[in-house]
Amino acid sequence: MRDQLRPLLAAVLAMALPGLGHLILRRWGRALLWHLTIVGGTVALFALYDVSVGSTMSLTEATETAAALPTDVVLPILILYALSAVDAYLVGRADIAERRRADATAEAIRRRAASEDGETNGDRRGTNALASDATVAESDAGPAKVECPHCGKQTDADLDFCHWCTEPLPWADAE
Repeated sequence: MRDQLRPLLAAVLAMALPGLGHLILRRWGRALLWHLTIVGGTVALFALYDVSVGSTMSLTEATETAAALPTDVVLPILILYALSAVDAYLVGRADIAERRRADATAEAIRRRAASEDGETNGDRRGTNALASDATVAESDAGPAKVECPHCGKQTDADLDFCHWCTEPLPWADAE
């Protein structure tokens, strides 16, 4: 449940302060990029339209100034904020999906190891459970195949890296 709320929290925080939503997701580069884009765009638009903002304004003066800002200044800034929030939400959702794929792959490897242990002891019960798993495909011609959590292509389960994208596989660190 906590993982499901993370993208939503990131989107809300991205609307509150530029880049904060991406910091929650631990995407440091994106956070810096969004922050610099929004702040830089705001400064550029204020300079372009010659809008002066005083540092010693009262609350009522600030409200009046915000209401008096031209739409040509406010609209692009709001669009940048919205794009930042949408990006934070989508990155958070992608992180959840990647984590689920990695967990499913690790579970398939555990099942494969358990079935191999069962086969060496004369117990053939693990083979049927392994064959029903969608992430592992046994073939008579070669070793078991697993889905790479990074690129999604089938790779040998015996390898410590994906031979398609050369990323290390999650179970490589466990050994």
